[in-house]
Amino acid sequence: MSPAFVRPLILISAACAVLALPGCAPTAQTIFSPTPTSSTPFSGELTPRPHNAPDVLLLAVSGRCPPNCLAPDDNIDYLTPRGTVQAVVSALEAQGLSVVSYAVAAHLGQHTPRTISQAQVGAGRSVAASQDGFLQLEARLNTAYTDWIRERSNPTRIVLLAHSHGVVWTHALVRAHPEVPIATMIDLDGVCDFWETDNRRQVRAYVSQLGRNPWGFNLSDPCGSVRVGNMRYDLKDVVYPNVAVNLEVQSQRLVGREGGSVITNFPFDGLQNVRSDGSRTGLLMFRSAGETHSSVSRPGSRAFAWVSAQLGSLSASWKGQPVNAAPASVACTSVGGSATLSAATNRPPTC
Repeated sequence: MSPAFVRPLILISAACAVLALPGCAPTAQTIFSPTPTSSTPFSGELTPRPHNAPDVLLLAVSGRCPPNCLAPDDNIDYLTPRGTVQAVVSALEAQGLSVVSYAVAAHLGQHTPRTISQAQVGAGRSVAASQDGFLQLEARLNTAYTDWIRERSNPTRIVLLAHSHGVVWTHALVRAHPEVPIATMIDLDGVCDFWETDNRRQVRAYVSQLGRNPWGFNLSDPCGSVRVGNMRYDLKDVVYPNVAVNLEVQSQRLVGREGGSVITNFPFDGLQNVRSDGSRTGLLMFRSAGETHSSVSRPGSRAFAWVSAQLGSLSASWKGQPVNAAPASVACTSVGGSATLSAATNRPPTC
């Protein structure tokens, strides 16, 4: 049985009790064809990026709305009001890098949520009435590639940040655009459970309206869809070659203890990421015992402290260095301890 389908019965029962919702009818989607990347042959001459282009573009995707909501239409960008996006920006700016960030909801396109959970956003915080989604995120990536990356002597680096269902969307973005180098991809407890229930019909309706599949793979069916060797993995567990380094966070398993108290947690990511060639080069993973699926996405968590430290170490050498240059070393941390590993020139570290 493949890793993508190993689901203990107790998790299935818990999922049905916690998250099962009636199927959402597909909403009308305005046809939006993502800006195609340039097909002009490379001239052989690199030019500096525009003066107003940042050192780093941070693209972020939040996850699913809480139980009893209507997903995906009630999904919002909560990583911004939680301060998570700013925490990543701050870690990069501490290295002297200029950063532009853009965050979207776990949804195919633009939408207006009807119900917003204040607990998910944070007390006293608000979100925009209209929320962007994957198509708008993809358009930003394409524009950045054309204007700031392609044929540039000092290209902008791309950092991806995602939580929960958002991790499926960022991995889809990477798979759809192998021409775009991704400096770092941050996965905060990615899950595929119920992603297809929430999003499949909208994705299929969009492809049908467009009259073609713009991604080259079946985005409506990401769970258990990627074959690596003899195994099948969820798309969110597979890291493609255009990603230099992947920082993966996993939350507490179903039941654990923290400070003498019993902690229950569902959902959670139970499978370590793998490269599409079966290796784990450049993949760093931290499992945060005692922290839940939600709490690992908050900037005050131990999990996020690990992310900030790793990102700071990785980005310390980015200023003025070529995009394909790997740091001399990188701290590789897990619940079992830590080690500093050497990285060969122009190759990501092996963890």
